Amino acid sequence: MPGVNLELLRATLPPGCDAGSFPAYAPGSHEYVAVETGRLQLTVGGTRLHLEAGDSAYFAADIAHGYANPSPEDACAYYVAALIMRPRSRRPT
Repeated sequence: MPGVNLELLRATLPPGCDAGSFPAYAPGSHEYVAVETGRLQLTVGGTRLHLEAGDSAYFAADIAHGYANPSPEDACAYYVAALIMRPRSRRPT
């Protein structure tokens, strides 16, 4: 789709790992997250969500967000599908 980039990834965080904060994407961007194994702490703006294997979440990604594994023992694997809005470029005439 013109003006939209799709990113699909699988990430694994070792025990106690904080992947840090990601900046807000352009307005109209979205992320879908699904936890495969372990526990994931998803922070969106100032709100923390605690997700476990089998849980999923959606959020408007035009706000800072972050991913962390709060478990001291187990790795966490999760999937992210991000629809990131990009400015449309003008086509040559």
